[in-house]
Amino acid sequence: MKAVLLTNGHGNQRALANKLSRVVDLAAIVISENVPRRKKPFRERSGLFLRRIEGRLVGRLFARTWFELLDRYDTMFPRLPCTRVLRVTNVNDRETLSLLDAEAPDVVLVSGTNLVGKGILERGKRAHGVLNLHTGISPYVKGGPNCTNWCLSKGWFHLIGSTVMWIDLGVDTGDIIFTDRTALDGTESLTELHYKVTEHAHDMYVRSVSCLASGKDLPRIRQGSIAEGTTFYTREWNASAMLRAHYNFRQHYRNAFTSNRMASDARALQLVQIPEH
Repeated sequence: MKAVLLTNGHGNQRALANKLSRVVDLAAIVISENVPRRKKPFRERSGLFLRRIEGRLVGRLFARTWFELLDRYDTMFPRLPCTRVLRVTNVNDRETLSLLDAEAPDVVLVSGTNLVGKGILERGKRAHGVLNLHTGISPYVKGGPNCTNWCLSKGWFHLIGSTVMWIDLGVDTGDIIFTDRTALDGTESLTELHYKVTEHAHDMYVRSVSCLASGKDLPRIRQGSIAEGTTFYTREWNASAMLRAHYNFRQHYRNAFTSNRMASDARALQLVQIPEH
């Protein structure tokens, strides 16, 4: 099965590309800078600037954790597995669409990009479709910038996990293929927590693509049939949210894994599994 991967240039995505290349013919990789196609209004740009300051002052722990994770993957996976690499400003640029037309892949794989537009979705429909990897359990936790940190901020430790879905034009709203909680025990450092989530997400994506490549039908579960859920936005990741995440991780994360409520909340989740490959 031929695939094209749409992603960004970070180490965690380079790792994913290498893992996917083991189960599918990865014909090309599109690396997006994730620059928005439309300039944001001044008020929104001012808010982003203020949140960057908050991130430097209040969210240093989370920024340091993220860069430690990327450094780890940079060491493990220094190179991309594919010789054909296209670099674009935005994943929806004309160059991406031209590449998809030229390659005519059996499936388009997405991870870590801007929201994809109609052009990519239309090209995906010519074959199996467009798959997306979301490091959050949809429909319960959607959006960004990082749903693991949002789970810490909300104290939703039982919702730390990932989703593989058929992508649509919404924010992590596509039909679900595979959802699962990441196996944690409460003893993880913040860096180890994010590493476990990322590795688990990669494994879920590889398993899903492997099933598709072997000719098995993948689930298409409408998210509204499970729950309404919550969508988080980058503009909401402010000093207050960061402080709550830091406090909950330091004070409650470890103890939560021995509580009856944690186990009860986890059992109440409706998760979607894929066929065994």
